Amino acid sequence: GCETDLLDQKNPNTLTPDQFWKTAGDAQSGIIGAYSPLSGIFYHGRMWSGYEIAYSDENFIQGDFYGNLSVFNQNPADGNFANPFAEMYKVIFRANNVLQNVPNIDMDATVKDNILGEAYFLRAYNYFTLVNHWENVPLVTEPAASLAETQQPPASPDAIWAQIETDLTAAIPLLPTSWDDSNKGRVFKATAVAFLGKSLLYQEKWGEAAAQFKSIIDNQYGTFDLMPNYKDNFRESSENNIESLFEIQMDLGGAWSAGWGADVPSQARYFSFSRDLGVGGASRMNKWVYDLFMKEMTNGGEIDPRAFETLMWDYPGAVHFNSPFATKYAADLANYASDPTMFRMPLQNAKYNDPNNTPKIPFWTDSANNKRIMRLADVLLMHAEAENEANNGPTTAAYSSINRVRARVDMPDIPAALSKEDFRQRVRDERTLELCNESQRPLDLKRWGMMPDRIVDNPDFRPIVLAYVPGREIFPIPQTEIDTNPAYEGKQNPGYE
Repeated sequence: GCETDLLDQKNPNTLTPDQFWKTAGDAQSGIIGAYSPLSGIFYHGRMWSGYEIAYSDENFIQGDFYGNLSVFNQNPADGNFANPFAEMYKVIFRANNVLQNVPNIDMDATVKDNILGEAYFLRAYNYFTLVNHWENVPLVTEPAASLAETQQPPASPDAIWAQIETDLTAAIPLLPTSWDDSNKGRVFKATAVAFLGKSLLYQEKWGEAAAQFKSIIDNQYGTFDLMPNYKDNFRESSENNIESLFEIQMDLGGAWSAGWGADVPSQARYFSFSRDLGVGGASRMNKWVYDLFMKEMTNGGEIDPRAFETLMWDYPGAVHFNSPFATKYAADLANYASDPTMFRMPLQNAKYNDPNNTPKIPFWTDSANNKRIMRLADVLLMHAEAENEANNGPTTAAYSSINRVRARVDMPDIPAALSKEDFRQRVRDERTLELCNESQRPLDLKRWGMMPDRIVDNPDFRPIVLAYVPGREIFPIPQTEIDTNPAYEGKQNPGYE
């Protein structure tokens, strides 16, 4: 019992940092591990996707994990804030480990650069998400070696934005232009360029943002184009296509029990939120989205085809998960017909869902459809916005970008010679027509200064009592972080004290 060396044993089944980070295989395992939390159930697989979209004026989500958030009734103690927050820092921690250790590994220089570029991007992407939704978060750029090193104070949002720009700028020259089919889903140069442009746009650095987007449009970092059929952006059969710049990779392989957030090998990674929005609870799309689609017809006099990929309503032959829409929502349709001012028009989400498919029970375990994070159409619309703002009115390039998006679905060009304000509104409308329910609208509203007024001033968007108080347009710092990190000094975000 006095021989203390007997207690100092190495566990042969557990890797430690001094045993790992030796080979090129370790470097590959390390970066794949950094991607892993993105697709888990607590992040893009389900919970975060709901929290990400709950502030949208495009829909009214009820029930499950997102209903309270949709009416600003956030609870800092809700674990559904803490879980994705932790997953984001898990990605950052793993990216920091890659950036610290991979430079010291003797391996192919190009492969090493690619991995380091991925790590810079993943760190930037997660800080982009954190600063936009929480604003006041710690900035950690080195792996923590002790508990004390994890307890960092919140940095200023400006410092977070500066780090995002630095990381994305570092990532671009290191990343490859493309990957082979065995590495689909890994980020490439254009991914980092697109997010650098988006980060600059969010900070209203209009000219710099426009230049980044133009480099992608000009195919400076690879060949990208709009898919001929709009619907192919949301089908499992056409994932990682020529329009795609970043997708969260989903699959049905592996254990179902591990799908609930477990960060382990052979985990099934379902895109469960698509079913939540399509069939869960009493959620509905808001009618203004339908009205926007009906405002203009195609060159051929048809309804914008994007409407049918975005919304389900009572059109001839409409089917909602193997049930005729008119039958399934007969009572709602009758109520709406009797008094449109009292009852909501029955509208459901269609994006990512196949209406002719019967969901499995439980319905969150049957979708392997990738979640699209960035695609060329978004880049084109951000480019049009940045050009308009940078030049005090729309340029020829701005018109070209927005009209290219519209031409894909046979929509007519927007009118020429618009004012800066009128063109700005056209771009904002087009973002809903093109990107509805793709997690873009809430942050658009926030950066345009339209959150929360857009929801607060339109009670028909949320036919339930709102709990908004100033400050709740951003999320509360998870209470577990306040309780366990003394560097927060007990301070919560405004609106949650």
